[in-house]
Amino acid sequence: MEQEPKPKTKNSIFGGLAVLGIALMKFKVFIFMMLKQGLSMFIMIGLYSMLFGPIYALIVVALILIHEGGHYIFMKFFGLDPKLPVFIPFFGAYVAMDKLPPDQAVDAWVSLAGPLVGGVTSVMLFFFGAQQSSGLMMAAGSTGCFFNLLQLIPAKPFDGGFVINAIAKWVLIPGAAMVFLAAYLLQSPLFFILGIFSAFSAYRSFTGKVSERDLIKPATGLEKVMIGMAYFTLAGALGPDFAAMVVSPSTKASNFCSMTA
Repeated sequence: MEQEPKPKTKNSIFGGLAVLGIALMKFKVFIFMMLKQGLSMFIMIGLYSMLFGPIYALIVVALILIHEGGHYIFMKFFGLDPKLPVFIPFFGAYVAMDKLPPDQAVDAWVSLAGPLVGGVTSVMLFFFGAQQSSGLMMAAGSTGCFFNLLQLIPAKPFDGGFVINAIAKWVLIPGAAMVFLAAYLLQSPLFFILGIFSAFSAYRSFTGKVSERDLIKPATGLEKVMIGMAYFTLAGALGPDFAAMVVSPSTKASNFCSMTA
């Protein structure tokens, strides 16, 4: 004889509703985060479109996304729990991470990943545009190359500052001077402000008043050599490429000098 199913108790009903409510809340937070990240990107595209046209704006923002994607992939690989990129118009974008790198070597590779992936992509886009006789692609490629080259300046908050910090922190001092030089050459008030920040950061590095990120395990001698080779090779590759782009008569690179990421 089959037994009739027992009616659900109030506790089981409330328990099921609680689980459903928690699931909906997590889904809501996920949707909100996705909208937040996407909104910042679309705002940047909209602002750049008004200044430089929609196609150019889309390509340049895509190059910034690729740059940040390099950081994101390496953070994910090293288990640093990265967040999705957040875009800041006329500044660039950034990828936050929930965990600190275990050592300066990992921090350096994560920092170098953005200019590496973004720089190679920008150079490829430029020469593809040259083959297709597309001044628009060449301009966007040269802008992306310039943006990634700037990120290699050995001063914080640029990516190069965190890379060079793992090799020899004293280089942060001439690195800060390079930021001021860039501010003068580009006539950029933003770079002047960044120069002040870079100089203050370099000063703190030698006074012991450093952030938690600076207190992680130092890189070994071999790691410093490997990081240095990768850093100077990338800078040496992007520098001449960008110089060739600038002298190209068909290149019309816009002044994205205010971008930092």
